[in-house]
Amino acid sequence: MVDVPRTSAIDAQTGLIQLAEEDVGSHHSRHGDAVAIHSREIPVLDDPSLFPEGGRKAYMVLFGSFCGMVSCLAFLNSAGVMQNYLVEHILTTTPTSTIGWIFSINSFIQFGCLLVVGPIFDRLGAKIPLMAGICLFAIGYLCCSWATKPYQFILSYSIVGGLGASLIFCCNIGVLSHWFLKRRGQAIGTSYLGGALGGALFPVMYRSLFPQIGFGWTVRVGTFICLALSVVSLLLIEDRNSVFARASTNESVFMEVIKTIDIRVFKDKVYTCLVLSLLGQGFAFMVTSTYVTSYSTAQGFSPDKSYLLILTFNSLSIPGRILPGILADKYGRFNMLCIICSCSTITIFVLWLNTKVSHTLVGLFIFSGVYGFTSGSTLSLAPTCVGQISKTQDFAKRTGTAFFVFSFGDLIGIPIGGAIAGANTSKSYDNMVIFVAISSIFGTCGAFLSRYLYAGFKPVRV
Repeated sequence: MVDVPRTSAIDAQTGLIQLAEEDVGSHHSRHGDAVAIHSREIPVLDDPSLFPEGGRKAYMVLFGSFCGMVSCLAFLNSAGVMQNYLVEHILTTTPTSTIGWIFSINSFIQFGCLLVVGPIFDRLGAKIPLMAGICLFAIGYLCCSWATKPYQFILSYSIVGGLGASLIFCCNIGVLSHWFLKRRGQAIGTSYLGGALGGALFPVMYRSLFPQIGFGWTVRVGTFICLALSVVSLLLIEDRNSVFARASTNESVFMEVIKTIDIRVFKDKVYTCLVLSLLGQGFAFMVTSTYVTSYSTAQGFSPDKSYLLILTFNSLSIPGRILPGILADKYGRFNMLCIICSCSTITIFVLWLNTKVSHTLVGLFIFSGVYGFTSGSTLSLAPTCVGQISKTQDFAKRTGTAFFVFSFGDLIGIPIGGAIAGANTSKSYDNMVIFVAISSIFGTCGAFLSRYLYAGFKPVRV
């Protein structure tokens, strides 16, 4: 065995956290592996004994989080189907890039508001923000069902609905950090599975109901389903702020939230590179999921078959969201993030940028499935990596800050993709794919750089 020196240190949030490395002397004898794997002790910023890591209550919270994630991510993961329908049936005279703003602002609000929602969760817990989120979600998406003009979609779907979804999202992810530490990656991946499931089922529902009951009632049906699941989430999830909350102060919630918005977190180079990775992969993921159906129709394939692409994309992201989370807890979260980002980038270059493949229907289905699997865990692995270098009481705040930066990718990424593909021709969409490929490379480089700053090039579990 080769000894790993105890010399590495990283700057994490408030000071230096010394990372002890040791050779666990394991050839994975339990599994008969012949390759020696050295393990780097994950920095323990919390007392592991405080986390149940399982049990009836913890799994009820996990199931409630799963239900909540179905509701807040179902519409987001079905953006491609809705965007295609608006282009062809409702906003027929509106430029594609303008329609793209509807979905980019929604995603920007949903993830960007986590910068503020995260500290609110840390202060108030899950119940109050979640109830507010459910109310805003219902108002926004129900009003969207009557919208006929771009500004109406932006006000209802993008702003009000997005803010409600942001509150639901933060509460359902943040609460898991109170119950799981060692198995946090698996728990968050399972929760994200709900969003993938909603993204797989909702396009099928849209495709079936749009011609039968119209856009308005289809959106209302989807909203009612999400509301029911959100209520289940409200009843089941429970925070443990009594264990992890900071000492109470006499300041108002507003002032405390303002004070907790701290850009000094970016002094942590590992965290900064991790956020940049999320930004680049977010560009690629959101543009792909939004425009893959339009790309297909631009190649001359029927809308019915194009709808199935987003179904394939979201269906294959289901195992893609949970399996890497399980492997991340075992082999290292930063390691798995690098692998997933690399696979996503390779998939784009081999199966989408290669027009010999992407200009065929079979090729598009293969790309949608493979990219759905490889990219499915990008958004779920990022919070687990943030959690690894953060205290539990700061998890929501630091994750919120990371997704705030990510949201700017959504805000400008989708309209940029729409502007590049504005001519709605096969060539213009191929140019959009180049933009996606560059974004994915940027995200992959950020992942590897964060891993290098955290552990160097040593083959250790981090």
